[in-house]
Amino acid sequence: MLDTQSEISKTFAISQFNECYLPSVNRHTFEKIDSISLYDEKFKNALSTPDTLHIIIGSDSGLLANYVMERPLTAGCKYIFIELSEVLTLLNIDIPKELENDFNITSLKQFTTLIAEHKNNIYIVKQKFKIHRAISVEGNYLESYCTLNAQVVKAIESEYFQHSIGFTQKIFVKAQLHNLAENLLPARVLKQKFIGKTCIVLGGGPSLDNSIEWIKTNANKLVIIAASRVVGKLAKLNIKTDIVVSVDPQSLSFDVNKELMQIEHDALLINSYHVAPQILGQWRGGSLYTGTRFPWNSSCDHDNIKSVGPTVTNSAIEIAVEMGFKQVLLCGVDFCHSQTGITHTQGTYGASLAPDIGEMFEWVETYSEEMAETPKQLLYAIESLQASVADAPNTTYINLSKDAAKVDGIDYIAPQHVSLEPITDCQRQMLKPETYQVPLSQKLDLLHNTLGELTKTQENLGRLNTLVTSALSLVDKLELADGNPKRIAILAEKIDKVEQKINTKFENLANLIKFYGYYEFSSFFSTKKNEEWSQQDVNEKTRIYYKAFETIANELSGLITSAITRLNSRMNECQPSSDINTLFQQWNDDQQWGRALLWQEKQPQQYANLASNNLAQLQAAKEKYNEQFIVKEFIDKSDDSAVPFIDNAFNKLQILLHNKHLLGISKIVQYTYPFIDTDHEIKRLYHLTLSYQQMLENKPESALETVLMTPEELRHEAEFKQIIHLALKLCKLELATENFTKIIQYSDEYLPHYAQVLKLSGKPQEALDVYLDYLEKYPEDIPVLLKLGIFLAEVGQINGAKSCFQNILDLDSDNQAALSYMQQINR
Repeated sequence: MLDTQSEISKTFAISQFNECYLPSVNRHTFEKIDSISLYDEKFKNALSTPDTLHIIIGSDSGLLANYVMERPLTAGCKYIFIELSEVLTLLNIDIPKELENDFNITSLKQFTTLIAEHKNNIYIVKQKFKIHRAISVEGNYLESYCTLNAQVVKAIESEYFQHSIGFTQKIFVKAQLHNLAENLLPARVLKQKFIGKTCIVLGGGPSLDNSIEWIKTNANKLVIIAASRVVGKLAKLNIKTDIVVSVDPQSLSFDVNKELMQIEHDALLINSYHVAPQILGQWRGGSLYTGTRFPWNSSCDHDNIKSVGPTVTNSAIEIAVEMGFKQVLLCGVDFCHSQTGITHTQGTYGASLAPDIGEMFEWVETYSEEMAETPKQLLYAIESLQASVADAPNTTYINLSKDAAKVDGIDYIAPQHVSLEPITDCQRQMLKPETYQVPLSQKLDLLHNTLGELTKTQENLGRLNTLVTSALSLVDKLELADGNPKRIAILAEKIDKVEQKINTKFENLANLIKFYGYYEFSSFFSTKKNEEWSQQDVNEKTRIYYKAFETIANELSGLITSAITRLNSRMNECQPSSDINTLFQQWNDDQQWGRALLWQEKQPQQYANLASNNLAQLQAAKEKYNEQFIVKEFIDKSDDSAVPFIDNAFNKLQILLHNKHLLGISKIVQYTYPFIDTDHEIKRLYHLTLSYQQMLENKPESALETVLMTPEELRHEAEFKQIIHLALKLCKLELATENFTKIIQYSDEYLPHYAQVLKLSGKPQEALDVYLDYLEKYPEDIPVLLKLGIFLAEVGQINGAKSCFQNILDLDSDNQAALSYMQQINR
């Protein structure tokens, strides 16, 4: 292949717009349009999103960095440029002092350190960041930029996964407090009730489609535990789900599970304590919760089934083991893409999204001994499941799909070879959702007790906050005592006593505050050694610590107040004469309009006697609930590319080629083949990828034939480059020359290679003209001057050769190659 990675040279050019740039990086881009006009069109709006960390890969020879610095910066934004080290050494970018806190231009190695700093990391874990690609990176013509792009994305992904739990746990606590009115019965009532029996856990993986008929045939011998997203599909196939499992706290979970919410709620829902309130609050059947009901220690949570992650199938498997099943079958629990790149079983929300072939996934081995791609999240799921399996050695785990990722402790067995025993009638009765409909009097008692627990906690939060306020007052006094060691010691001792009271009298609440406010407290931590701390450092960190306490205590207090209001609303729903207007207000606030259906079902007498205005309100609530199923239908692929993110796929392809990753390349061929007639870019990607595959398989003739199948009007630089490489390998100089005339339109870097081919083709004068054209633009390019000198010497133009070598020595007096050739010529 023509090697562009090593051709980032020191040679600069000045465009007709008087802008200095590196042609080896930016080709002819800035000869056609000035950088400001180009960036205004491409980046002006994208870089203006407020309160965002803008991560820009590449700097376009420094022009993009200068563009960002010279325009007004958006409020709350930071900008980090990551550039290749060999380019950074050539640039001289001065960052104004007033921008030093908000603007960085750095190498990849420094970037990984930079995003770990609290001031930048908070944008990552909050997902308040955007990745932008400079023109030079987006073009995918330099392998080093393709690799840099992939490494930056992986670094961000890794940073998010390592630290996001410190922030995202807020979502779990919020959902937990929101769900207090619905999480009334713990799932421990089912513990060890199915000893010796077999269940099947159905996930949303593509292999589910392969075992549908077997599941139907053997349903009477199985307890069917399904991830919530596949229940709608199963209902359409007339497969009765016994237990639905749902865990995701994100509001998007309602959209993913909308088919579940539309069908009859005739299965038992087992949900995590932190499941999305839009699901639990509008569920019309029986439900049990896993995990802890309150976010602080409570007697009601003892010995419950744990809520485990990171996926719903991990949680479902944990439930199955705790229920006592001897044999746990897995189907659709693949933890990887299928061999054709499919990510989800057909007819589900995930299946409406085609495979993202532009993303760099991880690789796992399947039971069929094939390799398959998988996202990083599922690698964590595999690790978590392996740990769970190791903790339950008396349970037999079987995956029914040979295309699932291998998990230690889980074997593959084909469905027809699995032995099953019938489930008893008594056990079937335990799975009926009506068994877990809480009687009205019991429900009111539970709600009343919960209300008491919240009121007590709210009062304790107030007392704790009084201590925090006193600590902050002592910090104020500490700052005023600067230079008075005795006074400082007395105040420090008082602060220590306040901290002891917090941790002894309010231990549970203090732990909750630190857990919930992990990220706010993390800025209290420092890498400084004790001996490096000044009294000012101590004061500042102490203030940060107690301000975090105060902020989080107030935030939790607000959530508890909201939970108390919701509990009163639920008690109002149970009254023989409900305050309808208050109910509507709460349902609107929570966006849980489906509770109108629940209330109507539970209060038929009140419903029959509703005044016309209240009846209209109830009808409006039901309509709002139903609108949610109309507005957000599954993605309609007719308006979208059959294979999305095609631009990134070309980027990924260049990285795979650079690493000679034959398996990854062959997968892109496999994924794109079914769609080659749907889109010109997919057809182009397919032929280029197949050509690379054949080349790596040492089939140059086939590779050339394949790349030439791309219609000429669809060929880009990558195709011309591949054709030239293969043509030269097969000694087809005429074909190589023909394609050089096209590829030089992309970059002058190809001109010296073109000259060499012209020389090999017996066209020395044309070769000389190309060399001279190139050096007229880049007279200080030493490698090309050297090539021209050798060429002139070989054709007998000794004086011209001497001139070339002398030009090199004028630029670099110690250039050993030029000195050697000069000596040879002068002999």
